[in-house]
Amino acid sequence: MSSPDLHNAPFAALDLSSDSEHSAPQSDNEPLSRRERKAQFRLNKHRTDAYAAFLRSENLQSTAHLFDPQPRKTLCIINLGFGAAGCSTSSRLEQVFSAFAGFERVVLKHNKPFSFARFRSGDEAKVAYDAVHEKPCSAFGGKLLFIEFLTHVQFARLADHEPQSSQALDESRGLFYVPDFITESEEQLIMQSIRDDEERELRGMQNNERSDKWFKIQDRFVKHYGHSFDYHTKHVGDASLAASLELPVWICPYIERIRTVVPSYTCQPDQLTIQRYPPGSGIAFHTDSHTAFTDTLVIVSLGTPVQMDFRKPGASCFTTVDLQPRSLVLMTGEARYGWEHAIRIRRSDLIDGTVRKRCERWSLTLRTISQSLMCSCSYSALCDSNDAMVRDLRSRRQTKNHT
Repeated sequence: MSSPDLHNAPFAALDLSSDSEHSAPQSDNEPLSRRERKAQFRLNKHRTDAYAAFLRSENLQSTAHLFDPQPRKTLCIINLGFGAAGCSTSSRLEQVFSAFAGFERVVLKHNKPFSFARFRSGDEAKVAYDAVHEKPCSAFGGKLLFIEFLTHVQFARLADHEPQSSQALDESRGLFYVPDFITESEEQLIMQSIRDDEERELRGMQNNERSDKWFKIQDRFVKHYGHSFDYHTKHVGDASLAASLELPVWICPYIERIRTVVPSYTCQPDQLTIQRYPPGSGIAFHTDSHTAFTDTLVIVSLGTPVQMDFRKPGASCFTTVDLQPRSLVLMTGEARYGWEHAIRIRRSDLIDGTVRKRCERWSLTLRTISQSLMCSCSYSALCDSNDAMVRDLRSRRQTKNHT
């Protein structure tokens, strides 16, 4: 392998010239002192060595198109790893970043010279970046840490890289698609039941209560039964936000039918989310929380068809499933934990060269709440098991169980 092309990397962190934005402060009219020149030389050497080790570990020639110049949720600590250069641990790295607002988790991969710190937002990650990047870190004996921003996809590719596979996402990987899971008349009965439930809520409300339990999330509308879902924490929400603490009676026969069409389905779902998608609305790429819910998710589509995209960011795999009305999608195993799914925000889909206009679509999502709040999957970029909030939830539950 030839030497990494450091100077072709489009980042100031690799610019060794004296006018780099990372250079030591300097007046326009005053040259650097001898001490400042030595300090700048050491900084440049540490920076060059750190990025060279990073490129060698990933068999890369350049960091072009890898890091993002804009603030992102994920920080890549270039020169601090586990079982390799830097010799860090999760607890030591958390000492550095957990003091910053929005901190979620750190991720270290064995025998890699780099690591990751994940935040709730890019702005919160930027605060940590400004405080730590190229500054002596007392938790690591004054070591200078070099940090870059990563998009979600690049984070997954570095943390969970797999050889790109040409195999389709199918039942062998945990994705089951069942067309005509329900009949047209059953679809109408479900829609009528949803309307009846809403009218019942309106009749039973008190003067100061919400008129119903619908919530607008971006451009779609959601309602929860059994347990609510908090779209800020991406975890189980407050019970008061659920339309009912029980699943509606009308869904029960269809749960039994799932066991018939997918015999491996053994879950007893206790959470239902109803979503209404107006034309043009969608939902961003995501995996449902690994620790909030158990292994299997079920989606029943109502109304009109729509394309659902699936991607496995750690392996650059992508596929699309055309969800027909009255169909069922079941995700388990790899499809549940290692792939993200989304509905693109647009007013039409292109099907075999023909434009199909989108109309209103409804979906029913059935899940089972996880009692352990644990996940042992291998998809570290997608898994929330090590998030600070989730660990706090586990700790509080254990304390409660012992009192």
